[in-house]
Amino acid sequence: MKPIVLSEDMKTKLFEQFFEKFKKELDNFAFNTSDTTISVKTNFSEVAKEKVVITYTQEAFLRMQSLVEFFDTEVAWYGLVARLDPTHYYVYDVKVCKQYVDGAKVDTKDEDTLEFFDSLTDEEANDMHFQAHSHVKMSTSASGVDLQNQQDVVKNLGKTGFYIFQIWNKNNDINTYLYDLDNNVYYDRKDVIIDVEGVDDFIAEVADLVVEKKTYPYQYSGSGYNYNGYSYNAPKKDAEKKEEKEKEKSDVTKPAYLPGYYDGYSYGYEGWDW
Repeated sequence: MKPIVLSEDMKTKLFEQFFEKFKKELDNFAFNTSDTTISVKTNFSEVAKEKVVITYTQEAFLRMQSLVEFFDTEVAWYGLVARLDPTHYYVYDVKVCKQYVDGAKVDTKDEDTLEFFDSLTDEEANDMHFQAHSHVKMSTSASGVDLQNQQDVVKNLGKTGFYIFQIWNKNNDINTYLYDLDNNVYYDRKDVIIDVEGVDDFIAEVADLVVEKKTYPYQYSGSGYNYNGYSYNAPKKDAEKKEEKEKEKSDVTKPAYLPGYYDGYSYGYEGWDW
């Protein structure tokens, strides 16, 4: 998480951090004749102490999955969201606007977008705080176009409200970008938990019915050992090895076309081995 905009207090703290780091770089600059520049970076991002939970109704989540799975091109959609508290959001419906797509891009026309928003009820328009699209089989990282779109939408909101952006793919990877303008906080996927309504209750209900079998690391099958699915032959005793070797010798016959002999290891003829 990190701030969306820097308040005056944040700027003061960052300046103090920057000054300390810059002074340290200056102190270490002596005798470094190869460098002619000094750069200092200050990180103001941190891990959220409390995760943000985005809960979907089963129908909304299934509709999103269906869009991603059915289309082999990119596809985009909107979501209707209610904020239950500062860290809990409830996505209860999905809306799709007319769009023109290919494998890597979604385009819309102004007249189609206007018609789409005109078709919404006042409640739906007020709860339209979510948009997502598919990256098909590619990574769910935001492209430059995606990031620019996020900035444009958030700027239009002013200084209040919230907005959720997501990128999905066919590997069921979901990347979330959440802007909470009321609290001046931006959350990324590390700060967000995805939840589907009713699933936890269902798992709790059937948990006792799915019993994991206990297995022992080594199992002997008579001809070899098995270890967690991997098998190998048991080592043979010396007597077994000797018996097999003698049997191999007895199975050897003298070649019919040779006048000499064969003892299992070499051929001989009139006292000479060859």
